[in-house]
Amino acid sequence: MDLTPYARTGQVFNAANVSAKSVIAVATAMTGAIIYNPVGSGKNLILADIGFVWTTVPGALHNIGFAVGPSVDAPTSTTAIGSGVKVSNGSSNRGTSVTQCYDAATFAAAPVAVRWFGGAAWVSGAGVGPYYMMDHTDGAIMLAPGTFGCLTVVTTTVVGMGSFTWIEVPVGTA
Repeated sequence: MDLTPYARTGQVFNAANVSAKSVIAVATAMTGAIIYNPVGSGKNLILADIGFVWTTVPGALHNIGFAVGPSVDAPTSTTAIGSGVKVSNGSSNRGTSVTQCYDAATFAAAPVAVRWFGGAAWVSGAGVGPYYMMDHTDGAIMLAPGTFGCLTVVTTTVVGMGSFTWIEVPVGTA
């Protein structure tokens, strides 16, 4: 996926945790890294990549993925993501982004895992795993207005930092 044409027009954005967060199994109250496209935004969010890096050795085998939640009202009990939403040109502002990103948020309905992209093996009490995971979704996941996505795990909670890169396009053009 070539992001350059979208970046030139200010349509590519990034957000990331800047301190360690717990990534949990799907629930209505999620923690970790969460991306939300507000109801009525008029934009579709096309995910370009999703990243994760561990900051604490996990206690057991686990798998990391991305979950998507249904069209719902705005989340409650939110904590803004550490970096905030940033336009990709490095100007340290959010540009025209409609997206909200959180370290924690509570939704009316739990998300459902739609894509697994990493994890760590655990063998005989000695953890084995990569330092980071990057899923180049290349547009395979799109969040319509009112939907949200988040990092999720199975088997055990993991602690680390997540990131998202996405393109915002008007509804009806993607």
